[in-house]
Amino acid sequence: MNVFLTLLLDSLRLLRARVLFWITLGISALVALIYLSIGFTPDGMSILFGAFDFKSEMFNSQSPMAEMMYLGIFSDILVGFWLSWVAVILAIISCAPIFPDFMSEGSIGIPLSKPVSRLTLFFYKYIGSLMFVVLQVAIFCLIVFVAIRCRVGSWNPSVFWAVPIVTLMFSYIYSVVVLVSVKTRSVLAAILAGVLVWFLAWGMQKSDDFLYVASHPESVPNVAGMPSMIGSFGSPEEMMKWHKISSMAIFAMPKTGETTRLMDRLIQVKGAEGEADKSLVAAATEGDDEVSGRLKKASTRNSAAYVVGTSLLFEALMLAWAASIFCRRDY
Repeated sequence: MNVFLTLLLDSLRLLRARVLFWITLGISALVALIYLSIGFTPDGMSILFGAFDFKSEMFNSQSPMAEMMYLGIFSDILVGFWLSWVAVILAIISCAPIFPDFMSEGSIGIPLSKPVSRLTLFFYKYIGSLMFVVLQVAIFCLIVFVAIRCRVGSWNPSVFWAVPIVTLMFSYIYSVVVLVSVKTRSVLAAILAGVLVWFLAWGMQKSDDFLYVASHPESVPNVAGMPSMIGSFGSPEEMMKWHKISSMAIFAMPKTGETTRLMDRLIQVKGAEGEADKSLVAAATEGDDEVSGRLKKASTRNSAAYVVGTSLLFEALMLAWAASIFCRRDY
C-alpha cells in the first residue's frame, strides 16, 4: 500500500507539473461557469448571467421542461463534447509521456528496488495516470452540481456519474497509448495510435448506429422524408444482414460513444408531484405513442453491461499485452 500511495502521489505531482493539466482545468472551469450562466426567467431563458434573453413558452422558470433541458445540455454537450472529446484529447497528450518517462534510465531503478513485483508496479502506475481525468471531471461536476441547484432549484448528485463514465471512456483509449508507449517508448507513436483506435471505434459505432436504423425504419420519425431517404440505401432485410456483420466486428472494440451515452440513462430528472424520478432518456422519450417507444428502444438497445463489459475486455487485452512487455523488458 505504501508503494501504491508513493506512486500515486508521484503521478499527481507529475501531472500538476504539466502545463496542460492547468490549462485543461482552467478551460473546464470556464465551460462550467458558462453553464452556470444559463438561467431561466418567467418569460424564457437567459445566457451569460442575463446578458442575452430569449423568450420561450416551453423552457422557462415555470416549466418542468426547464430541468430536462438543463440536464440535457450537461449530458449531450458538456459530457458528450467537452469532457468526451476535447478534455480527453488533452488528457491523452498529457498522460502519454508517463510510462516512457517512468521506464527511462534513472527513473525506474528506485521503484524496481522495492519489494514489489513489476506487474504490481505497472498497474499502480496505470491507476495513478487515470487521476488526471478523475480530478478534472470531479471538479467540473462539482461546479455543475452547484449550477443545477442555483438554476433549477434541486440537488442532483446523479451528475457525478460523469466521473466514472468519462474515466472509463478515457481508460479504453489510454490502454492503447500505454501499450504503444511501453513497446516503443515513443510518446508521439503512442498518441497517434490512441487517436487512431479512438476514431476507428467511433466510425465503426456510427456505422453500426446507421445500419441499425436502416434495418428498423419504423423507429425513425416520419420527418422531412427521413424513412424514404434511409430506405434508399437498401431494403431493411439487406441492412439487417450488414448490421449483424457490423455488430460482430465491433464486439471487441471499445464503445467510447455508447459509454458516454450511458449518462442519459444515469442522470435523473425530478418527476412530477407524486411521481418517482426518471432517467433523462426516459423523460425525453416518455409517451404512450408508438414512436416514443421505438425511439427509446433504439437509444437503449445495448445494455450497460454489454457496452462496458466488451469495452473492458478490449482494455484488459491491451493492458495484459503491455504488462507482459513491461515485466519482461531489461532495464
